[in-house]
Amino acid sequence: MRRVHRSFDYTEAEIVASLLRTEGCPAHVFENGLSRLKWYQVIAFGGPVVMVADEYLDAANDVLARWRRGDYCLESEDRCPRCDSRDIEDNPNYRGWAFFFGCFLGLPLWPALKWRERCRSCHYHWKALPPDSYAAMNRAADTGELKRDD
Repeated sequence: MRRVHRSFDYTEAEIVASLLRTEGCPAHVFENGLSRLKWYQVIAFGGPVVMVADEYLDAANDVLARWRRGDYCLESEDRCPRCDSRDIEDNPNYRGWAFFFGCFLGLPLWPALKWRERCRSCHYHWKALPPDSYAAMNRAADTGELKRDD
């Protein structure tokens, strides 16, 4: 067995192993539970390691190369309301200063900067709707109201 991916996050290692298994490469995550028991020492322990059998090494490296390149990313459906461009910047304002002024001067500035989006093409600003909470999406999925993109 050979190591194909090392991570300091157990969840990421499981996601990578699942991706490899989906693409036909039997992959396993080894970490002996140390990252979950002593999370502050994950770097010293080496972190979780994703391993595959020697005969699947080339296929696993191809899948990981596509993953690092971003071939598995989902395309965003966000568009600018003015020019219909997909080149959108999330929250272009730095909220740290708003928090500073709000805490030390008593000015409630951070609500004005929340959920702001800006189009990089036409520089139009708008206030986007916040995403649904996990509980709301779970209720919608249970009742069959969740839209699916099949």
